[in-house]
Amino acid sequence: MTFKGKPVDAKTIGKDLGVRYVLEGSVQPSGDRMRVNAQLIDASSGAHLWAEQFDTTRADLLQTQDEIVTRLARALDLQLTKAEAARLKRTPAANPTAEDLALQCVAGAMKGGYVGKEADLGYALCEQALALDPNNARALEWSGVKFFMQAGLGVTSDREGDIRRADELASRALALDPDNLHVLKGNILQIEGRTEEAVAEHEQALALDPSHVDGNANLGVDYLYLGRPDKSQEYLDKAIRVSPYDPALLYWYGLKAWAYFGLKQYNQAIDWARRAIAINPNYIPYTHVVLVAALALTDHEAEAREALQRYLALPTSAPLKTIAAWKAYYKSKVSEQHPDPRFFEINERMYDGLRKAGMPEE
Repeated sequence: MTFKGKPVDAKTIGKDLGVRYVLEGSVQPSGDRMRVNAQLIDASSGAHLWAEQFDTTRADLLQTQDEIVTRLARALDLQLTKAEAARLKRTPAANPTAEDLALQCVAGAMKGGYVGKEADLGYALCEQALALDPNNARALEWSGVKFFMQAGLGVTSDREGDIRRADELASRALALDPDNLHVLKGNILQIEGRTEEAVAEHEQALALDPSHVDGNANLGVDYLYLGRPDKSQEYLDKAIRVSPYDPALLYWYGLKAWAYFGLKQYNQAIDWARRAIAINPNYIPYTHVVLVAALALTDHEAEAREALQRYLALPTSAPLKTIAAWKAYYKSKVSEQHPDPRFFEINERMYDGLRKAGMPEE
């Protein structure tokens, strides 16, 4: 690479400027196509930590440059968190700072898939961070993420308590960093059934930071709850397109399955549900019930019954093993002030499929 017109390497730039990481890039033209290459380098060692490439036509380059920047920003957000967590593990454990622990918490929660035993080990680091610094916004945010995910996925025996704890932690984090936590605030509103308010928060997150992929993904969830699976697909597709290796893919794939079910495109729903389950079969109840219902409604009854038994055997299915339990869960997702009949129609079809597969009513 060159710096100030002279050929230099990343280690030289890191030493001269005191930076820890360097993003290096190049553009390769070939006929009517362009390839944009990017790589993240550890400036202290010169080691390559991550690389990505983007292909586009010359005619579309200007139109796709924003998407390339967004995808790079998301990838760097994930990769830098991992790199910092790895670096911090090499520092003496006797003197960790709250921010060190909070960064390791984020990396551990992501690696563990946000819920489950492995993710809980990551969240425990945020608890340690808050013991050292009760005002660490990152630790507050991710402690809130833990309870939000449990309540949002229905994998808790104390949903109301988890919503309350998530709201309390989010409020404390927002007081410290009000401009950067709109997605978390929107997520809390989402699981409280205040979907229209959640949309406003998630749209504000994207207005402030167009590279905030979670803003797009959660708008996809919002529009599912509003009975708009077509609109949901648009936002989920954008999130997947700009962050194709994201730790949250298992959720986004499951949501796409749900959206396809809403559109009565059951074969696509089956395909996307199976993709999500292939990533991690243990923690996403809604993906399994979409698969069961879609199989049953396409007359694959034997497969539907097998899929139902696999779901009922999951430890995370305990609060949601009957149709009555799913009805109560989904009813809590929609504002009583603005109920949308389209959302309930989608779920009534789902309950029909679950009945056909053999899920008990009560």
